[in-house]
Amino acid sequence: MYKHGDLPLPSGSSSGQKLSQTICDECAFHIQVTEVIACIHPEELDVNCATVIFCNSFQPSQEIDSPCVTFGNDGAE
Repeated sequence: MYKHGDLPLPSGSSSGQKLSQTICDECAFHIQVTEVIACIHPEELDVNCATVIFCNSFQPSQEIDSPCVTFGNDGAE
């Protein structure tokens, strides 16, 4: 987990929006751990993808290869 990406949970709704924007600028995946939201790399850890929050606004400079995300044509044969 990124230690520099760890952010405390917000107390107000407007802070929650700022938090989401901030963490989604830094990483595509994050997870809530106790009182902290941490930026993670699922391909580097044994991660339960059901608990990972994916930022659909994240624009990576390269395609992310992760067990929690797939690329390609969904449903195409």
